[in-house]
Amino acid sequence: MNLVGFAVRNLQRRLIRTSLSIVSIGLAVGGALALISISRSIEDSTREGMDEIGDDVIVTQRGASDLFGGFLPQQFVDLIDAVPGVRRATGELLLFAPSERGRNVLAIGWPETSHLWRAVPIRDGRLPSPGERRVALLGDSLAAALGKSIGDTVELLGEKFRVVGITKYTTVINRGTALVPLPDLQEATYRQRQLSLIHVNFNRNLKPAETARIKDAIEALGRLTVSTASEVLQNDRNFAILKAVSLAVSIIALAMGSLNVLNSLLMATQERTREIGIVAAIGWTDARIMTSIVIEGLLMCAAGCVMGIFLSYLASLLFPAIPTIGNYISFRPSFGLILPTIVSAFVLCMIGSLYPAWRAIRVPPAVALRHI
Repeated sequence: MNLVGFAVRNLQRRLIRTSLSIVSIGLAVGGALALISISRSIEDSTREGMDEIGDDVIVTQRGASDLFGGFLPQQFVDLIDAVPGVRRATGELLLFAPSERGRNVLAIGWPETSHLWRAVPIRDGRLPSPGERRVALLGDSLAAALGKSIGDTVELLGEKFRVVGITKYTTVINRGTALVPLPDLQEATYRQRQLSLIHVNFNRNLKPAETARIKDAIEALGRLTVSTASEVLQNDRNFAILKAVSLAVSIIALAMGSLNVLNSLLMATQERTREIGIVAAIGWTDARIMTSIVIEGLLMCAAGCVMGIFLSYLASLLFPAIPTIGNYISFRPSFGLILPTIVSAFVLCMIGSLYPAWRAIRVPPAVALRHI
């Protein structure tokens, strides 16, 4: 019998304990994959949502910790619009607004002259008319979650808005937003003539040197930072914290899985002291004995990883069905996330297997043979 067959036989002899260890590894791997995937998905969904709206760069307050933490005077829009090479600039105020049913809704305000209104994909209803106030366009996911249709009213920040349109964006985050006239959102938040960011489009077919010049000219107007959507999110403190927390929890989960492997193998080697003494007496080397025990740990890890991948995919299908999650994110573990997680799990399980293996060879064969 080869070492793998020997390890499989030993695992089958204590099926319940082996199964519990495999389940713990599976939960650890599945949880780690789900957490990291969710973290990555939130950033990707936000980036895709910003790209779907359409701009070349985004102007934010220099030094702002995140998208929601900085504010710009509205007059910067005209100053940026006058920079040579800028095709158009439009301001935006965005924030999470308390709404009905205990929900926080991503509310976005645009001025009525903004070109962004014309690019809104309408499923039902219409765009706001010139000068029309206290109206809202809801993303189709948000409208379904709140049970709203054309003509209904929706509460945002304690104010009533009449629903005049339902949008049909493709990205998850935009499908859960509420679009309202900028003055209404500024008034409701006591941020008159303030913006969160400014969308900027350049003239077409600009050379990289010209683009760099325009960015420098915009930043020279004041305490401004010009970035692409990806750059904005990379520097966002909220996303940095989210990544750090998800990574820390994932490491803890995987470490707990490896500890279960250590515990299972440690108990198994103690129960099999006499058996280990016999194989040592018939000529098995210390390296061969250690390898057989480590293989047991790696086999449990392999089975747990398969279960963990399945559980993470199952979570990716079930989580979007929960409105408070599905309105903002959808995630799917990718190969780029699965591979490092699986490698980490195997490394930790191998480490967890080495101590029981070392303990096994520390017992002299003569002593092990007398063990009952």
